Order: sequence, then C-alpha cells, then structure tokens
Amino acid sequence: MNRRRLLAAVWKHSFLQGHAREEELEAELGCCAERLEELHAEGLLEAAEGGWRLTERGRGEIAVVLAGGVFDLLHPGHVYFLSRARALGDALAVVVARDARVRERKRLPVVPEQQRVEMLRALKPVDVALVGGEDMREVIELVRPEVIALGPDQRHAEEEIQEMCRALGLECRVVRLDKYTACPLPSTRSIIERVLELFGGR
Repeated sequence: MNRRRLLAAVWKHSFLQGHAREEELEAELGCCAERLEELHAEGLLEAAEGGWRLTERGRGEIAVVLAGGVFDLLHPGHVYFLSRARALGDALAVVVARDARVRERKRLPVVPEQQRVEMLRALKPVDVALVGGEDMREVIELVRPEVIALGPDQRHAEEEIQEMCRALGLECRVVRLDKYTACPLPSTRSIIERVLELFGGR
C-alpha cells in the first residue's frame, strides 16, 4: 500500500468526521490493520475515537490541494480543472461558493449550493467538498493546503493569496490552471446559452 495514499485517505476521513475507521480504509484501499500500526509506530498516526487521524508529522507527509468555484451545471471544463488540481497533490478539497456570494458577483446559480456540493462529492478527483464561508481565509485555515489551484477565469490574484497564506503561517504554492476548450460546451454560460437557443422560444 502506497504510504502517501494511505495517509491522504486518513486525512480525508478525519476531515469529514474527526477520525478514519479501519473498515472505511479497508473498503477504500484494501489496507490492513498491520500497515496502520506501522504508521502509528512511526509517529504518523494517532488513535482517535476508535479510529485514526494524522499527527502533525503525518500531515506534513502529504500535500493537500484546495480548489474553489461555483460549479453550477457541471461540465467537462469542471472535470478537467478538478482532475488537474488533484494531480498537484495527494488529496483534493473543493470549496463551493455560497448562493449569496454567487448572486453578488455573477447571477443566481441554477443549482443550489448543497446540491452542487453533493455533485462534487460524487466526482472521482474530489476527496472533500464543502460549502464556503464569508471569507476565503476561513477555508484556508480549515484545510491548511500545500497547494491552491485557481481556474483560468477566477479573479483572485496569486500574490494576494500567497500573502494571505504567509500571514496564516502556511507555506502554500498557488497554481493557475489553463482553460479547457476540447468540447463545444466547456462552460456553464455556454450551456445556458445553448438551452436558451434550443428552448427559449417555447
């Protein structure tokens, strides 16, 4: 069993519920109790509530990637972005913009925030999906990422995010990913325009 993969799985389940149960890790990875005990003996895991969680040393062994967005009307551009983001580390946490924030900046989202979170949780590259807060700083403090992945159209400036991370005591790399253009409907806007074109007059 790949060590980093196992530690990332423990991080994922611990993030969601406070600890990772052996049966969950067995079902997901096929790992055994012996391997967990080895990592415990190395000081990478600690026992917690009938399961395991990472020690600070164990957390330092993996790179968690944080990505964010609206993710309204999921499309291949989203899957491309999330797959590329996941490839930058060992686990991917995705924060979904709240309906109120989207309304302020763009438009009312078609799909409500909790449904967008549930759709993201079903995608293979995504380890953790959660609804965002009022401030990006809150989510960065919660996730403590080693990498933050930005989409090509996201307004955030890389330097400002890095400065925010430094202020929180985090060493974090900020990576802007390129645009996906390999399909005819690569964005939520293009899908909405196509729906209006086909059904707008009915």
